[in-house]
Amino acid sequence: MRNAFLRNMKKSIIFVKKTRAMNPFSYGNIVKGKHFYDRKDECERIVQTLSGGNNLVLYAPRRFGKTSLVFKAMEQLDKMGFTCIYFDFMPVFSEESFVRLYTKAISEKQRNLERFTQQFTSAVKKIRPVLSFDHLGNPEISIDFANGTIDETVISQVLDLPEELAEKNKRILIFFDEFQEIERFDKINFEGLLRSKIQQQNNINYLFFGSKTHLIKQMFNSKKRAFYNAASQMSIGRLPIPDTIDFLKKNFAQSGMDIDMETANYLIDTAGNIPHYIQLLAAECWQYLVATQTEITREVIDICASHILVLKYDYYMEVYEHLSQSQRQLLKALTVSGKNIFSINYIKEHRLPAPSTLQRAVKGLINNGVIEKVKTEYFIADPFFYRFVSEN
Repeated sequence: MRNAFLRNMKKSIIFVKKTRAMNPFSYGNIVKGKHFYDRKDECERIVQTLSGGNNLVLYAPRRFGKTSLVFKAMEQLDKMGFTCIYFDFMPVFSEESFVRLYTKAISEKQRNLERFTQQFTSAVKKIRPVLSFDHLGNPEISIDFANGTIDETVISQVLDLPEELAEKNKRILIFFDEFQEIERFDKINFEGLLRSKIQQQNNINYLFFGSKTHLIKQMFNSKKRAFYNAASQMSIGRLPIPDTIDFLKKNFAQSGMDIDMETANYLIDTAGNIPHYIQLLAAECWQYLVATQTEITREVIDICASHILVLKYDYYMEVYEHLSQSQRQLLKALTVSGKNIFSINYIKEHRLPAPSTLQRAVKGLINNGVIEKVKTEYFIADPFFYRFVSEN
């Protein structure tokens, strides 16, 4: 009786420990620390390029971990003594919001905000910074637009700020996320203005990246664009499968769970071998098993993939219903193959529309982030939307 009681107690303790354990997989946010794995070569290239005084543009499809990789490189560059400023263009909707948000991003990296307000006032003539304190008593900078209008001169002066602030022997590195969104600025030639500033700056280097790869590529590869050949170029692809298998096995093992190599391969394949979706599916498997069993099986992966699909079903249905007939036809074809999609044989086999109509369908799907292109192959960006399309 006593031994049976102790065994049951031990099981209860294990159950409590497991249910209280933190999920070892991370998705939806910037992946840092122990959740980040591989990309050593890519990280090293970013660090070497920027620390060597050159600019860089980074290409990758959505959810391939661009931002997480950039933050990993920023950590290393910070340790090397560089001042790293991260700026996301996605929330920028006007020239005014750019000035406000960019100034905030720069000010957050300044040790002396009082000195920064003086330097800002000296460099930017038509608007003024306001030094105040938040509810915790921490100093913060805001911009007073009351007596000034944002024109090309003000934007020009704000873009000069980093160069004005750069200290001797300590360069500033600026990381522009969602850089393709600068096309929103229609009042001024922001693209041309920024390019001219970059050419004049001696103590600043930039990394450009964004989620709309095709637009970023146009900006840096078209001879008609201001940023043509303005930066060294690099791309990242899918992670090496052996490294991902090691990552999965190690993280599941932390909670006493086991996944064999074949099953890990199946999880990776189900998630399209895309970092975000691998972590999402693995997290779902962990949550499903944490209080019940210890072995990850193909059946568990299928159950969890179906669960994710159910959770996203309404969103996927809304996306699908807003597509044209030719776009839906193409998506169906992409569940079979994404190679040579404009060939006569492919069009005939999948009963697709004429090449001109197909071109428009492809352009619309890429612009909306529904499909991506790597080299010459097209694929549905979200592997769970892929399952949705396959089943409907």
